[in-house]
Amino acid sequence: MSTVVINVDDRSSAKLFLDLAKKMHLKARILTEGQKESLALRSIMEERAGETTLPVQTALDILRKVK
Repeated sequence: MSTVVINVDDRSSAKLFLDLAKKMHLKARILTEGQKESLALRSIMEERAGETTLPVQTALDILRKVK
């Protein structure tokens, strides 16, 4: 399975993509800003799971790059 992320500026554009996905029998949903941030943080945590420690400043720098 693959995932495609499309950022849109307004609700009507989002609805257009959701309708298109529905017609193609694909699963689609709108993510809130909080959900997007949680996914990004989870991804970072998984990438660094093997590391024992991470300095606070390094963690903050990584999080700033995600936004």
